[in-house]
Amino acid sequence: NSDTSTFSTFAVGDAKDLALSQNETYTLTAPGAVPERQDVPHLHDAVLDPTGKFILVPDLGADLIRVYKIESGKIAVAAVASVKAVTGSGPRHGAFVVHGDKTFFYTVNELSNSITGYGVSYKADAAPEFSRLFDFSTHGPGGNVPVGTKSAEIVVSPDQKFVILSSRGENLLTIPNFDAANPTPLPSDPLISFSINEGTGALTLIQTAPAGGRNPRGFSLNKAGTLVASALQDDNRVVIIERDVKTGLLGKIVAHAAVGVGENNGPNYAVFNE
Repeated sequence: NSDTSTFSTFAVGDAKDLALSQNETYTLTAPGAVPERQDVPHLHDAVLDPTGKFILVPDLGADLIRVYKIESGKIAVAAVASVKAVTGSGPRHGAFVVHGDKTFFYTVNELSNSITGYGVSYKADAAPEFSRLFDFSTHGPGGNVPVGTKSAEIVVSPDQKFVILSSRGENLLTIPNFDAANPTPLPSDPLISFSINEGTGALTLIQTAPAGGRNPRGFSLNKAGTLVASALQDDNRVVIIERDVKTGLLGKIVAHAAVGVGENNGPNYAVFNE
């Protein structure tokens, strides 16, 4: 939990009565490199690894990727050695990619507005080992973002060939107004797409496209990878964007809906129910 610096597991045997199984709370001995945002640990995501034996939890406040081993037959998990992230990066969310015998892990980092790539190796039942491959701007090597930008989500395409990121607070792109009678375009933050080198895990920037509005905090792809559902928190809007599976490029907005009323009440995430 980002606000309480805790990692929790729950028993789901009874879907109507989730039972707390484990609760681990963390502290920092001193603030991190970005004191106003790294005063305490902020565990921000929980990602199951491809083997189903480990859970990775990016900790924005501690600049760590915490790793937990799933104990066979148990609900509780055991913490193993954490992975040190780039100092001051603030890892927020993560995603795995597997190609043959190659495994890669990527984090989108909120404080540095960067993406970090790791090569992942496994030895028997030991904790996975991480080797940092790169760390560069969410807009690609040498890219820049405006002051106040906060990167948000990272999603890997179903075919494991592309990575897509969202970035908040840029407002540098525009989309046509949803009111046909109003010619004034609307501001939009970006969704940024990269292709994945299947052998090395390297990423190549292929597109910066409108997310459909401001503050795309969370988005998802459908199972076919042909559509993106984007939640625009600051615009109280969800949009559906078409996507070309072969090229990985996003196209036009094909649907939209108003969600939430008033400020700070917009949608945080949009997911397909298939």
